[in-house]
Amino acid sequence: MALRIIIILAVTMNLWALSTALPPDVVFRMMHPELKSPVSPLLESEEADNPLHISQPCWDALNRTVNITIHKLLNGSMSPKVLDSFGKPGAGILAGNINMLGHFDECESVPDFKYCLASFNLSGEIPELPIPLLYGLCVPRECSDYDVYQLGIDTETLLPGGRKLPLETVMCTEYPHHPFTWQFALTVTFFSALFIVVVVSSLYHAWYHSPACHPRAFIPLDEQCTLGGEESTVNGTNDGQDEDVKMDDPKSLHAQRRLQESGGSTMNKLLFSFALPRNLPKLLSTESSEGSIDCLHGIRVISMLWVILGHVFSIMIMVPLFNPLTGTSWLSRYGFMTVANALFSVDSFFVLSGLLVTYLTLKAMKRRNGRIPWRWFYFHRYWRLTPALAVITLFWLFIMPYLGHGPLAQSYGNRGPCQKYWWTNILYINNFYPTKGESGCMPWLWYLANDMQFFAISPLILIPLYHIPWLGLCLIALLCLASCAVTGTLVGVNSFGVTIMEALAPSGDPNEKSFSDVVYFKPYCRITPYLVGMVLGYIIHKYQKMSIKMRWPIAVLGWIVACGVGYTCIYCVYGNYNRHFPGVAANAIYEAPMLLCLGAALIVIYLFPLSQ
Repeated sequence: MALRIIIILAVTMNLWALSTALPPDVVFRMMHPELKSPVSPLLESEEADNPLHISQPCWDALNRTVNITIHKLLNGSMSPKVLDSFGKPGAGILAGNINMLGHFDECESVPDFKYCLASFNLSGEIPELPIPLLYGLCVPRECSDYDVYQLGIDTETLLPGGRKLPLETVMCTEYPHHPFTWQFALTVTFFSALFIVVVVSSLYHAWYHSPACHPRAFIPLDEQCTLGGEESTVNGTNDGQDEDVKMDDPKSLHAQRRLQESGGSTMNKLLFSFALPRNLPKLLSTESSEGSIDCLHGIRVISMLWVILGHVFSIMIMVPLFNPLTGTSWLSRYGFMTVANALFSVDSFFVLSGLLVTYLTLKAMKRRNGRIPWRWFYFHRYWRLTPALAVITLFWLFIMPYLGHGPLAQSYGNRGPCQKYWWTNILYINNFYPTKGESGCMPWLWYLANDMQFFAISPLILIPLYHIPWLGLCLIALLCLASCAVTGTLVGVNSFGVTIMEALAPSGDPNEKSFSDVVYFKPYCRITPYLVGMVLGYIIHKYQKMSIKMRWPIAVLGWIVACGVGYTCIYCVYGNYNRHFPGVAANAIYEAPMLLCLGAALIVIYLFPLSQ
């Protein structure tokens, strides 16, 4: 086959490159036995049959390329970039360096050639390493993905022992990676218009609040006597009579100033909502509003750093690396458990979410005698999250695929699932549909879906919690126990593991259930920390004005217990990462109450301040 001959030539280029150091006859004996048999038929005839029924232009280009390349090799001319850019076995195969990506830029620099990336299934050979073998090829531009797939790739010439691996997919680089569709044009227009609005609004905001626009408003009050022909009551004018009336008069100086600072008309307020001078100080402000819970900011920062740390490692081991087995060996280190078992990092955000929803809603219900406009309650939440989510989805769908460059850009730019399931994110049901999370649009948005679903059912708890507190607390306890029971049952029935490799590994079988789809993404398994946060929010609301003095030994004891619980949640699976599996029952017992225990530990840390 033409493509197999090119691959054989590419692999033997390493031997040919030694011709300056070895005698010519030795190099010829090393190369000629591999080239003689498959090359001879192509050298004898410029035309060959097309037994695989690929496109004729691709077949002609492959035959033409093979013949030209062989003549160059046999004549001793310089090695072609096409062959040099093919993937070749490198050092560190036993360390997991199984990918042979080749040289993307070298292939793309050759006229009329393009880079293709083939993926082979390794599950039958290395079950412990559930990642594909990637192989880079440089083929004529006439060849499509289907042509390269039909040609087949002879892995027996690439791998030690002549192993035959099944070819799964082939993806060739095109420029642009995806056609410029009307959706792309519309998205670019939207972001361009948004940018122009921000610039114009910022300039208008700066002009509106400048002395050039309102010169008299910036003159000191004691130097002003009139405003628009009207006498001022400042500095004792009119003997201080009717001063309050004059201050609220729309024509008074103070009223004009208040109107100016607020933006004046409704149109101005709308424009100023996009102005950077107005928004940046608010975004970057470190001042706390009255009634805010300042310590939550520290919990957010620590939790976010933990989330980033865990995701950097989990994503890193899923992409082609030079030493993936070295990375996975870190999982067996005791000190690495904080990263390996970072699945708990998200649950602290659920605790905070439940705390704030309960605290703020109960506070509002107290001001309104237990009445809340529930339609506005839901609308405000949806409107606060969805526009930003929609903009991010637009950017991910129609802008990001065109920004990549390299051997993996074409495959990572595939947005097929997102174009089909983007609407599930906007409706916050993406943790239920599609049923396999990795086939959805931006699977990491499962957190937003869970948080919105928890928010949707929160009034069922908040109403009894306000009117009949013991009933609300009993309902929370009942839901916590039910969630723990469901989680443990699902883990036991499906024989799920508790390590990150078992939890997040993609399933090759479309009918096989994964831990993420059955447990990790589901609200009935993740609601426990949210409920614990609701209890904490109720406690803060009820006792916020009470000064509770706690003896330091009790506070220290509480912190020791809380840290011990957190330590147990994270480090007790150390044996699982070192191939000491306790069994399915132990895994179920571990998964069932862990989120409840972690949430309870956060409550103790908050309620037992060491500063007292």
